[in-house]
Amino acid sequence: MTSRQALGIPLLLAYPVLTQAAASTGLAYFGGAAWLCLAALVLVAFPGKWGGAGFAAMVGALLLADADMLLAFPPVIINLALAAWFGKSLAAGEEPLISWFARLGQGELPPDLARFTRRATLVWTAFFVCMAVACAALALFASRITWSLFTNVIDFLLVALLFIGMHVYRRVRYRHHKYLSLAEVVRIVAQSARLAPRRSAPK
Repeated sequence: MTSRQALGIPLLLAYPVLTQAAASTGLAYFGGAAWLCLAALVLVAFPGKWGGAGFAAMVGALLLADADMLLAFPPVIINLALAAWFGKSLAAGEEPLISWFARLGQGELPPDLARFTRRATLVWTAFFVCMAVACAALALFASRITWSLFTNVIDFLLVALLFIGMHVYRRVRYRHHKYLSLAEVVRIVAQSARLAPRRSAPK
């Protein structure tokens, strides 16, 4: 783990805690601190001038707008970005993202698993779109504490449930194939951020 990654971990963990604190106490400085954690994460994730520009823009936004209003945007944007990431891989000639994850662990996929992983990619795309809509609706119509509970706790629990559910379904439905353990799958997904997915589907 690099020093940059090590710095990103406490920032990533502090963001939902501070957001929840802002929602439950109504104290503006918790919201401001949460937003600055996000700004710092941008700087850590994108070293160089683009990260610096993003950090400066986010700090400037905090000077011009209320932190509570600003914090309504990241959950929607993040979920839409994830939906786009998964959805783009379903385009003609592209390798579906779940197919890529599976191939990293077990090599080229047999036809039945290739079909399943393509459908699984579509499910994840739809899931993140639904999460974005839910986050936006709660930000507009629900109390701040309800919105924060969903975006900082329930959203992540639903991601974990879908991930585990798909793993279990695949192990049962396609049990005639060999599989990695759930821990190995998690490790591969975590490490895959450092790899470039194949841009075209296998022939």
